[in-house]
Amino acid sequence: MAILIGVFVEGELVVMTAGFLAHREILELHWVIGAALFGSLCTYQIFFLLGRTQGTRFVSRRPHLQARLARIQRLLERHHTWVTLGYRALFGFRAMTPFALGMTDVSHRRFFALDLLPAVVWAVTFSYLGYALGEGFDVVLVDIHKYQLWMGVAVAGAATAALATVLLVRRFLRV
Repeated sequence: MAILIGVFVEGELVVMTAGFLAHREILELHWVIGAALFGSLCTYQIFFLLGRTQGTRFVSRRPHLQARLARIQRLLERHHTWVTLGYRALFGFRAMTPFALGMTDVSHRRFFALDLLPAVVWAVTFSYLGYALGEGFDVVLVDIHKYQLWMGVAVAGAATAALATVLLVRRFLRV
């Protein structure tokens, strides 16, 4: 349930964390992928339906959204199918794109059909990325004693550099 809600709020981070937890055997990877897929599909279907039912009224009351929506609609006019297949990679436009699609003549059935494949790819990709991070984390933890001295030197060096920078900035600001 947390994954379903988390996908709506901050998808990639939640799914990758769940994938990491699957690697730690706290969650099961196939359930993580399923929940991510279901949550992702639901999220963008809601945005599509909001665009369909409330889009014009919503945008007319928010002039700051009109410019973003206009850019998306111009893109949709030329490349409707490709935009639907690839909007998940358009950071900053992911919520607005299905919303804008809902305001067009694209049927809900077509949007769902075109959105299914990218949703599967997204869910599997970010779940496995989190799982892979768990693998990498295990490698570091197993050999952490080998790196403790170097990590300490790096932290001390970074702290010294930060302190020196602050002192130099203060000194030059006084002059």
